[in-house]
Amino acid sequence: MAQSWSIKNLYFYLVCLVTLFLFVGGTISAISSAAQLALPDRPNMPLIYVYFPEYKGERTLPVFDPPPLAELEVRRAEQEKTDIFSQGFTKRSLLNAIALMIIAVPFYFYHWRQIKP
Repeated sequence: MAQSWSIKNLYFYLVCLVTLFLFVGGTISAISSAAQLALPDRPNMPLIYVYFPEYKGERTLPVFDPPPLAELEVRRAEQEKTDIFSQGFTKRSLLNAIALMIIAVPFYFYHWRQIKP
């Protein structure tokens, strides 16, 4: 019984525990990234309030004066670039999580097989 709790076996158990934590963390991160890709965060308000939040409050002016179309197009193009960057970041995050899971599994199985009772 004393040999099953040798320093070597404790090391193997510790590595197995850490790799299990890495696998679970990678799984959680992968699910979160996949959900972010499938259901991206979008503001739930009219587009004019996203670009010009000052129009959201009480209007002191009796007439709504929208900004020029060229300015709206510039802001929309900036928002599209931000969305593309965010989507790319989410894809990289998903790939990192999958890589973490793939790397953790062989380490776990190798060290688990090395444990001698």
